[in-house]
Amino acid sequence: MKNISLVREPEVSDERVKEAYRDLKESLRVSFVDAMFQAYAATPKFLDYAWRRLRPSMLSSPFVEQARRVAGIADDGVAAWSISDHAADLRARNYGDADLRKLREIVEIFHGVLPKLAIVSQALRTALGGEPVGGGGVSHPPLHDDRDRLVPDFRGLQVPMADEREAPLRVRTAFDEMQRAAGLSFVSTTHRALGAYPDWLEVFWSDVKPMLTDVRRRDLCNKVDAAAQEAAQQLPYPLNMPNGEFDAMKPVNDVFCSLLPGLIVDIAVARHGLGPEPTM
Repeated sequence: MKNISLVREPEVSDERVKEAYRDLKESLRVSFVDAMFQAYAATPKFLDYAWRRLRPSMLSSPFVEQARRVAGIADDGVAAWSISDHAADLRARNYGDADLRKLREIVEIFHGVLPKLAIVSQALRTALGGEPVGGGGVSHPPLHDDRDRLVPDFRGLQVPMADEREAPLRVRTAFDEMQRAAGLSFVSTTHRALGAYPDWLEVFWSDVKPMLTDVRRRDLCNKVDAAAQEAAQQLPYPLNMPNGEFDAMKPVNDVFCSLLPGLIVDIAVARHGLGPEPTM
């Protein structure tokens, strides 16, 4: 099992990390910092260096469109799978319309963010390998109006996260299974968000767990991964790394390159299971 150190928000003491976390949440328009950046923060200089060079690309409309394309591949792939009606299952467990609306909002947050992280991790893999990546440019700098249109603002939505040690037994059991399947020492931010709602995690995991060994899931993850790699090569602004300085981060970043395609597929399953918000 790969042991990855994470710097969670309450634990941050380095000023560079504090600044990067604030800017990450502002730029991604969410209220939390994903485990990927928490892992980068274990080496504050790396997080600071990488984020300063990634930020312009991540704020550009071409990057947002590429991320949507990656998410769409996962959505299209799971549409043909046999996925239970998670909303109906949760209603049977006394979830009301307002509860389901909150879950759909959480799904939409990760549906938008995870593909961006996958593209970033692949761009960093290339840059850490000493190869040039990105630099195709954009027609104009990002505009606030474009940003409001392209990226929903979820900063005001607090996303609770289950604690791996203090969660209810059924949540901890699912987390243990997830960690063993991934071979990792931590639970992803995505799964911790679902775990804050034990019934939701249970319904979701009952669909996802049998798929872990399904060739269709493997093939779809490979398609998502290939799309993220392709998008990484098209970063609007160049990303480079000083030769050899951050070699220790290669295996850490590789963990997220491997993890994120599966998480993107997982959130596509959760999205399909909940279905769209009913129209009045």
